[in-house]
Amino acid sequence: MASTTLFPFLSMFSLTILACASAVGFSVELIHRDHHKSPFYNPAFSLSDRIQAEVQRSHARAAALRRTFFSQLTSGMSSITSTTNSLLPADSPIPLASVPPAPPNASIETYVIANSFDYLISIHLGTPIREIIAIADTGSDLIWVTCEPCSDCYKQDAPLFNPATSSSYANIPCGTEKCNQLPFPQCDKSAAPSKCFYQYGYFDGSQTIGDLAQETVTFNTTTGSPVGFPSIAFGCSHVANGTFESQTAGLVGLGAGPLSLVSQLGSSIEHRFSYCLIPYDSNNIMKSRLSFGSDAIISGDNVETTAMVDIDRETFYTVTLDGITVGNNSTLGPIDRSYMIVDSGTTLTYLESTVLESLMELLAKTIRLPQVEDSEKVFPLCFDESNAGPDFLYPDITLQLGKAIVTLKPYNTFRKINDNVSCLTMASNNDISSDNLSILGNIAQQNFHIGFDLASRKISFAPADCTKY
Repeated sequence: MASTTLFPFLSMFSLTILACASAVGFSVELIHRDHHKSPFYNPAFSLSDRIQAEVQRSHARAAALRRTFFSQLTSGMSSITSTTNSLLPADSPIPLASVPPAPPNASIETYVIANSFDYLISIHLGTPIREIIAIADTGSDLIWVTCEPCSDCYKQDAPLFNPATSSSYANIPCGTEKCNQLPFPQCDKSAAPSKCFYQYGYFDGSQTIGDLAQETVTFNTTTGSPVGFPSIAFGCSHVANGTFESQTAGLVGLGAGPLSLVSQLGSSIEHRFSYCLIPYDSNNIMKSRLSFGSDAIISGDNVETTAMVDIDRETFYTVTLDGITVGNNSTLGPIDRSYMIVDSGTTLTYLESTVLESLMELLAKTIRLPQVEDSEKVFPLCFDESNAGPDFLYPDITLQLGKAIVTLKPYNTFRKINDNVSCLTMASNNDISSDNLSILGNIAQQNFHIGFDLASRKISFAPADCTKY
């Protein structure tokens, strides 16, 4: 069962610190879906299989992020529309008659493709606690888990969360601040007290619908000391279908919107979190780390900090891409300033097509190796290393992100696809759109301690050995 094999069991005794008044610092494990302790790990997958799956997930997620970013930035509405009644099955536990249809063109939070993720997190929900293995997603806000009863839920390895068995569970009434923070809250005013409903849809047609409720969320920290937070709003899903996979039971939104885990923890974590992602080519024993509060402070002489862009799309962690340099002094000429989303769930880094083409031309001139085609045709630029000397290194690629100068090492920008070939882990963003939006993917973020300060609206980057962090 995924709920008992991925992370150590957390004691159900009164070891939890209910940290809501004073600031705390703690860290938890992030596990890559291809890690050998992940419920998604498939030992039969070859390197080629994993790379193909990574790229497909990355392309799907990047396309969804771009569509959502621009549709909501320009119009405040999602390009995916529906009404509540058309989404609910006939035997839904949510009473159809009490739920008014959503307004025309209503947003239903279409942030990502349902399974286009790379990292998982363990949370413990309720009193007594239940371990939930969930997607960790910096590209969305709401925390949600599948709950009993569920009239239309995808198959899951672990039992559904049963709110009736938790003494700390409570539905959130209509008209409350948390209910109104949903894009389009739906209400059952006939209930006593009234109940707030949520509905989230995804670009691939997946959906989750249910009660907006509140619960105690507990984390098993890397120090072994549990830490818990009461009254965290989450979606208790009674409808969850589409492409969700059986190994996970929900999603933890780590975006910047008001209902995300980070925003709800708020002053108790000093409005800050960070992560340090271990490179893919590590020994597959260590897990990456997600930190909150004082544990998330990034300090030192090599820290680069820049402001997040103030735009209407509050979920995404967005900076500006202002320049690119290859090696020590080969600048990519003037490029049009663009938005760049810093996203842990997207694998590759995406650039506007003309910028990517210029970068590849400069890399081809700088790297004295024969170019070869990727046999799977998933990477735009590959080199044959058969005759590369033992001291050969690919050049660094430096990004100017607002005021932050972030230097990407070869493991951030190139990946071996076999013993003799390495390819550039970047792609064009123009496969579905001409909009000038870039995405900094998680390969580029590996071995960086990256901190997000929602109070000052700044992002910090510091080179780090994440295996020792």
